[in-house]
Amino acid sequence: MNKRYIFTFPPDIVNRPVVSEIAKHFDVMVNILNADVTSGREGKLVVELEGEEDNVVKSLAYARESGVICIPLLKQLQFDQDSCVACGVCTAVCFSDALTMDSEKWELVFDPEKCVVCGRCVRACPLGLFSLAMES
Repeated sequence: MNKRYIFTFPPDIVNRPVVSEIAKHFDVMVNILNADVTSGREGKLVVELEGEEDNVVKSLAYARESGVICIPLLKQLQFDQDSCVACGVCTAVCFSDALTMDSEKWELVFDPEKCVVCGRCVRACPLGLFSLAMES
């Protein structure tokens, strides 16, 4: 099982090693795709959890019992590549490197596996070629 979630940590537990404990005790690989965590403030992580379904379910239950709000990431990025003029504006805001320029062909390359569905490219594209949609 491989699923993405948004973990929200209230300020009083942001310093606890909940993610490390999940990986250690539940045999679940945790890939942190995006993080905004500061001591004493609410923290947010976009994570990808990979492991046996039962272990992932148990790890989510543990995180929730620890006070973490766990929301499945149910959106995906849609992109009209045929209309793209390869201006590269979206690559400047894509911190996950899901959007890069092929320097030889001067074409935009989109790697959906790297996309964390942050929506920055949606706002950045001057032609409005990106949108966020619910996963089917």
